Amino acid sequence: MSSGPVSEPEAGAYLDRLVELRVFGRKPLSTVPSYSTDENAAELVIARLNRPPLRWMSLKDGDSWTFHWRSPSVGDIADESTAARYAHLVSANAPTRPLAICRAALKLVATLGPSRIPPPPRPEASR
Repeated sequence: MSSGPVSEPEAGAYLDRLVELRVFGRKPLSTVPSYSTDENAAELVIARLNRPPLRWMSLKDGDSWTFHWRSPSVGDIADESTAARYAHLVSANAPTRPLAICRAALKLVATLGPSRIPPPPRPEASR
């Protein structure tokens, strides 16, 4: 039995619910934001995962978007450039930026594992 290439999830409700579950840690009981199609909702995904020491970068090349998650390199770094100081963790390509963000986020949480996903920020106490 030969297995073909693993396909990337497509934009839509299924992917949005998967992001809600795996990235935000919430069981999607009803509708969830359109993370994979809406730029503002996709920014919530970045905000959820963007905690030191992680860094991210998104690039548009023609009609395609690439989203990268990076972490600090370990060991002695002779080159002081930002590219040398950070190691590539995961990347994802897609025709839209929100879809690339969601695909990369799912890869990141799979790579880090649930115990290494940063906790959500705590709301400030009301005065």
